[in-house]
Amino acid sequence: MAAAAVVSACLPVGPAAAAGAAPNPDVLVLSVEDVGAVAGATGLVSDPARDLHRPGGNHQYDAQYPAECQGIFNQDVAFSGAAPFRSVTYTGAANRALTQAVGVYPSGIDAKAALQTLGTNLLACSNDNVANLSFSVQVLDPTTVAVCFSQCSTIYRTSGPALIGVTAVSYTHL
Repeated sequence: MAAAAVVSACLPVGPAAAAGAAPNPDVLVLSVEDVGAVAGATGLVSDPARDLHRPGGNHQYDAQYPAECQGIFNQDVAFSGAAPFRSVTYTGAANRALTQAVGVYPSGIDAKAALQTLGTNLLACSNDNVANLSFSVQVLDPTTVAVCFSQCSTIYRTSGPALIGVTAVSYTHL
């Protein structure tokens, strides 16, 4: 699963992580080459239009879906309260795309609270059986939530004060 492999690779390591220093989101974002190696994909390129330093939103769906579903489409909902923030998207052949988003919160407690709120809302949305939005939510462990359509294509994980989200599209072979 490409999303899980990339989110694991994004986790902070080394002295700064051990010392509990607040991570710089840029340091936690993998390069296009690293993502290609981790996901087993070649030919990925960076999409400069989706290199963001604040959470984006796709609010065109807000009126169509309940409020608890907004985290599916809107980074500004999924990463509410995060600053600093960074999101990059790499695209490739066969409509492949992989988005990494990292939001930093004031503390690990705040990051876990953000993940819990996001997970709770997405679970409520999933349980509502909303037309044209069929997915499930899996809590993999206390720090990791997966959003699963035909496969678990989005993984959110906390590490210290960081909430990391990775979405992989069209990686059916992984």
